[in-house]
Amino acid sequence: MTPTLFSEALTKFRELAGFTQLQMSTRSGTAPSSVNRWEKGGSLPKRDNAERLDSALNANGELLAAWRRSATGTGLPEWARDLDAIERGARQLSIAAPSLVPGYLQCEEYARAVFRAGHPLASTEELDRLVELRCGRLVELEDLQVTAVFPVSAVSGVPQSVRRRQIEYLLGWAATERVAVHLVPDGTALMVPTSPLMVFKLRSGELAVVSDHADGNVVHEADTHDRITSWFTSALAASLPVTLSLEVLGNLS
Repeated sequence: MTPTLFSEALTKFRELAGFTQLQMSTRSGTAPSSVNRWEKGGSLPKRDNAERLDSALNANGELLAAWRRSATGTGLPEWARDLDAIERGARQLSIAAPSLVPGYLQCEEYARAVFRAGHPLASTEELDRLVELRCGRLVELEDLQVTAVFPVSAVSGVPQSVRRRQIEYLLGWAATERVAVHLVPDGTALMVPTSPLMVFKLRSGELAVVSDHADGNVVHEADTHDRITSWFTSALAASLPVTLSLEVLGNLS
């Protein structure tokens, strides 16, 4: 039998707790023969057994994460592999975008220009559908609070007609107090990855960290959260306060 990530984690946490296999099986309500087989890597327990083992060993979710990785190839729970589920479970979103206005805050004209550049062969109907999905998202997520960091050039660098409409849109959202806009002034480097970075604070108290790439979203594992959230903190520190950011937007119009 070949040891798995779960079998090694199970043995480690059992030994740290000072339990024999029999003691652990008693505490978790599982059969001793099953515990022996799981530690040898002969099979994986069902999820409910993995949860009981995690609780009995005070593993704080680490054993369950090892079980997920062994069972699915990822340590992420099922809900966290779906951006829609993450959004609907979130109460706060912090987003740093290195070059464009974040998608959640794009007006229809801005979103259409972005999609047209990225999908030059798309039909008008396809563009309409993409714009509708993007621009209606924040309206649907009516309880979500958003803090957004992006460069002034994301607004100043677009055609005047689009710029005016985008500024109106941003100021409108800012007036609802659901959205806090922080602009990074020209000449200041935004030290974040080249793709938009989203940090969701969930109602459960957990974090979900997502980066947005041309070929889809990437949901990052928990062991990367500290490093990635530090990028957002750095971006926020490089940006203007909300009041000054709104003044800059007003002057750009």
